[in-house]
Amino acid sequence: MNRLRESIHDAPVVERDGYRYLVHPVSNGIPTLDPKLMREVVNGLLRLVDFEDADVIVTPVTMGVHVATALSLTTDVPLVVIRSREYGFDDEVPFEHPDGEYYLNDVTAGDDVVVVDDLVNTGQSIAAIVEAIDDVGANLVDVACVLRRVESRDDLVDVDVKSLLEVSVTADGVDVLDDASH
Repeated sequence: MNRLRESIHDAPVVERDGYRYLVHPVSNGIPTLDPKLMREVVNGLLRLVDFEDADVIVTPVTMGVHVATALSLTTDVPLVVIRSREYGFDDEVPFEHPDGEYYLNDVTAGDDVVVVDDLVNTGQSIAAIVEAIDDVGANLVDVACVLRRVESRDDLVDVDVKSLLEVSVTADGVDVLDDASH
């Protein structure tokens, strides 16, 4: 995780409405995402998560899409992107997400699901996704993210989220607290 760790130290922090946002290539595409960094991220997630028995990788329609796509291409596990737009399909499952109503398609009862995201800030998004997966009757195999902020509120009391790095975002910048342990 050398490249990822180094990239964190160089990541700018932008404050908006009293909240400090980490701006990072993996979670924002700024600065440019180096393919070597992405490869390191994918290889790290492959070590953390067992994709062998997964039927589908699920990710919200945010910056986690490129990480989940790379994992899908590497593992040959199909990818489902949770959308913020309704399409009206028969099996479409609407659910409340922190950003409004979202829609889960193509995940059915009995599917073994791995949820992947780029950054877990508060846990609200992942908690909503996990609940929607449970509501469909699918099996949650694993939840993994690249970065997890530890100082933020965490709505994931009952969900084990594996992360490549745990970080703290402060007024002085970003500190790496832990790697590959969750």
